[in-house]
Amino acid sequence: MRWTFAALLGSALVARHALAELTFTVSATRNGVPIPQSEIKLVPFESGHSRMGPDRATPVPPHRKTRRANPTAVSANWCGSVNKAPSGKQIKLIHGVFQHPTCTVRSGVTTYPQAAAAWAGIDGDTWTSALLQSGTVCKVDNSSGIVRHEAWWQWVPSSSYTIASMPVSPNDWFEVTLNTSSTTAAEITITNLSQGYAYTITVTGGPTLARQDADWVVERPYYGATLAGFASFTDVWFEQAYADLIGGSGGAPKVGILGAKQYQITGSCASAEWDDEHQVSWSL
Repeated sequence: MRWTFAALLGSALVARHALAELTFTVSATRNGVPIPQSEIKLVPFESGHSRMGPDRATPVPPHRKTRRANPTAVSANWCGSVNKAPSGKQIKLIHGVFQHPTCTVRSGVTTYPQAAAAWAGIDGDTWTSALLQSGTVCKVDNSSGIVRHEAWWQWVPSSSYTIASMPVSPNDWFEVTLNTSSTTAAEITITNLSQGYAYTITVTGGPTLARQDADWVVERPYYGATLAGFASFTDVWFEQAYADLIGGSGGAPKVGILGAKQYQITGSCASAEWDDEHQVSWSL
């Protein structure tokens, strides 16, 4: 199945120009058996929804000691680790495994929807013109406390897509790999390891990446132009978190969590490095 999408930019964080046509194909398996195309369902995320880079505040000293003295910054919407490719190198592939959290209404917060999105991505921090990302989101629409769980992908600033035919349950383990073949083409693989579903989205004509930022993030997402309330969520561990770099002989060099910048959301979420390939984000 083949989809195309063309859009005009609506965010002040990226250059104002018409986007190239984004085209993608999707294949999927369950326990290694191909899923018929008729059963694969991707739908545009809610109208106007976008996930952009961190709404930055001035960097601050770490709120607590971690294994390393990571640089720390405050954001309104990103909570997690961001590392940068060394000078002269580009990121080819990013990988991460994480457990989709259990989410509940945050006490004292009356903003709805409330949501928390866990994802891995390339760019969006020091390079704000584009961001390739994929992960899961839990969303509480109103005070009833009923939670929706979804898998999704996005090449910002193009629209995001919900993978409606992939089941997502609290505590499911997910693996995400974003493998770029150029600055405008990539293969996205998101796997529900707990339930045996794997989706591969092959994208061309994406907004141009610099391939310089490696991201492992729990996000307070936007719905349209409005920042959602941040749902309370169980700890999100990112494991096997690494990014392969282009170039190098005898095996591609890598970037991991070690020494990464840690984004925090004051009063709502904190993040810390555990070791080179492990990071945890937790709700405050």
